[in-house]
Amino acid sequence: MRKILIVGDFSNSDSPSDVNSFLAQHFHTQLCTSSAKIIKSMLKLYSPDLVLMDIDDFEADQADIYEAISEYNKDLPVITFGRELKKQMFISYYYSGQCKHIPQPSREIIIREICKEFSMNADAILNAVIETDKRHIIVVDDNPVLLRNMRNMLQDKYRVTLATSAAQCMKAMGTDKPDLIILDYEMPVVDGKQTLEMIRAEEDYKDVPVIFLTGIADKEHVDAVLDLKPAGYFVKPPMQTKIINAIENIFLKQSNT
Repeated sequence: MRKILIVGDFSNSDSPSDVNSFLAQHFHTQLCTSSAKIIKSMLKLYSPDLVLMDIDDFEADQADIYEAISEYNKDLPVITFGRELKKQMFISYYYSGQCKHIPQPSREIIIREICKEFSMNADAILNAVIETDKRHIIVVDDNPVLLRNMRNMLQDKYRVTLATSAAQCMKAMGTDKPDLIILDYEMPVVDGKQTLEMIRAEEDYKDVPVIFLTGIADKEHVDAVLDLKPAGYFVKPPMQTKIINAIENIFLKQSNT
């Protein structure tokens, strides 16, 4: 796996650490602060195949960073990103072709530029990044036919994990924390009510919204479901448009709180 040294200021929320979060899925990455001295050490220790630099916070006296990289290896590719005026402060270092600049970076542009340097298929990596960006939903039901139908309904928009029991649900949650759980109320052995109690007993998962699925539509049964205060409920089989609308409304409320 190729190694990338990511250089920048990590003190703000819109930092290179955010870039690292999606690059680390496909490359060995190492974060490094914008100090020529530290970069010199990291180049020797890490031996990167490429340097990616956020230069938006660079000042004129940080030309020594470019010098350090050039002294280490004049053929080591460097990709910088940030405002064009920042590039102009160090324009002489771009004439040799060692450094390339992205004035308006996005995940796609950064990945495509890196893949171009490594002669890699950017589309395959981009598709994987998009997939991991999807919200994660666990669907829990003891009926395999319903599980398959639910996956077909949701998989284009979300990452879907299927579970046939409370135990499988809890295991899946520990592996990959869900953004939402769709839970069968009438499961055997450990039913939906007990499963919800198990979920809410876990500090890390107590706020994960749960939508119940129920096969019984009478008022008494529905009232029992609503007494548990789920994020929503649907009588089986749910309609695709309605359940997706309900899920999106739940996520919208979360983002507004």
